[in-house]
Amino acid sequence: MGGSERRAAHPQFTGSIRLAPYDPGVSSVPRGPSRARARPNGLGGLAVAAIPLLLIPALGVDQGGFLPDAWVWSGALAAWAAALGLVLGEGADRLRGERWWVLAAGALLVWTLASRLWSAEPAQSVLEARRMVVYAAVVLALVVLARRHSFRLLLAGTHAGITLLVLYALARYLLGSRSYVEFEGYLLSEPLGYANAVGILSALGILLSVGAAADTASQRLRALASVVIPPLALALYLSGSHASWLALAIGLAAMTALHRRPQSLLRTATVPAAAAAAAILVGRYSGVSTLTSPRLSGLVVALATVGCALLGAAAVNVSRRDSSPSPRTGRLTLTGAAVVVLLGAITVVSAGVAEPRSLYYRVAWREFVAHPLLGSGAGTFGHYWLRWGDIGRWGGALDAHSLYLETLAELGPVGLCLLVAFLLYPLRRTIEHRSLPFVPAAAGAGVAFLVHASLDWDWELPAVVIAGLSCAAVVAFAEPDSGDEAPPPALPVAARAAAVAAALLAGAAAIAGARSSTEPSAAPLTTEAPHSGASSRTTI
Repeated sequence: MGGSERRAAHPQFTGSIRLAPYDPGVSSVPRGPSRARARPNGLGGLAVAAIPLLLIPALGVDQGGFLPDAWVWSGALAAWAAALGLVLGEGADRLRGERWWVLAAGALLVWTLASRLWSAEPAQSVLEARRMVVYAAVVLALVVLARRHSFRLLLAGTHAGITLLVLYALARYLLGSRSYVEFEGYLLSEPLGYANAVGILSALGILLSVGAAADTASQRLRALASVVIPPLALALYLSGSHASWLALAIGLAAMTALHRRPQSLLRTATVPAAAAAAAILVGRYSGVSTLTSPRLSGLVVALATVGCALLGAAAVNVSRRDSSPSPRTGRLTLTGAAVVVLLGAITVVSAGVAEPRSLYYRVAWREFVAHPLLGSGAGTFGHYWLRWGDIGRWGGALDAHSLYLETLAELGPVGLCLLVAFLLYPLRRTIEHRSLPFVPAAAGAGVAFLVHASLDWDWELPAVVIAGLSCAAVVAFAEPDSGDEAPPPALPVAARAAAVAAALLAGAAAIAGARSSTEPSAAPLTTEAPHSGASSRTTI
């Protein structure tokens, strides 16, 4: 994916946003009695935004959360936040509406842990379950801490968390000392330890930025959202991740197809896209990611990127938005989106026939055929790669570089169905809520994450997964501002108590993991990428 693949063993806007009207005469910020209902409720609305705002950067600078030590504190914090919200807040009421998402997370966790009973590597299966505790706790915390109409704050927190992490990585890369990293070369990979992880996070940040710029009426907020697009685009280029470009294209196609005003969206994106292209051209000419002796220093590239960002932000408010889309525009938009998806499918197929990825896929399929009912056990792909893979040519590998195929091989059809339910359930209202501001952007980012996960090992990097889950949660929690909906029915006391107990148990399980010394099987205890646990270069 863009040059290198390795198992690193490694390891903007906040506050309330005034929105542009989406239908003639209907403001997205209601007046009168319903106005109070449109505001996120107290600290709860801010608390849900704090989950991605804090966890994404914190895990990102800790090697993306790849190593088990990161799961101890992140899982405990998310679980305890959920427990506190259940005890002190009113967020338990939302748990009734989103219970199937939480139950899907819990079921996937239980099935992953249960797979140790038939696993070829029981210790690795428990390790996979420990990571899943983090994801289940994060979903529970997002559901419990969300308040009515707090989806904007959640999107803002997700956008800010992603942007802060990527901008830090870019500044460190351009302004810090330059070094060659085995398997990554001069690509932008730190602090996550994996260039493709930087790439997909940059793509998610770009999608959220474009959506924020298109869906807010405030010129200041439009400029703030647009100013970060050029540095995010440069970071994406410097990561060398071709699959992240593919995910960005498909996510943008999905966002455009869902948007009520595709002309407005595309026009808004034109100016920052031009500024981003200029920043990328400077980065490409400099050779900082490819040449031993770059033509331009990192400082010059950084200053040029800042200049492009400021010019793009200054010009973005000059563009006008259409009052209404024409039927022809809608048809052209859907056609363009279909073409992008088709080209993406062709790219995926092409990637699947290129080595070593095709070899990863063949080994995973062979693993599934050998264990078609229950799978071989979570975390066992590395075991079968050592048996059937071309170790001499490609080195070791822990993952099949496709979340869905690997899940089928390790957890069987039941595990794959649970995974699909876990990932897709929060997106079930995408079409229903497509007219709400920011929902197309969050859905597009969610689609981009799902696409990239089919081509890489994002699941092993909690910083990336939490970003994707948070984008999906924005879609799940979105509500019209102007409605007079009745509040959700209160959660029964017994159900609330069970949820509190589950949250406390998850927190305890996360902390108990600190006593374990088990590491990913092909990654020995080292701070450098191990030869036996690294994947060689690929074409995506």
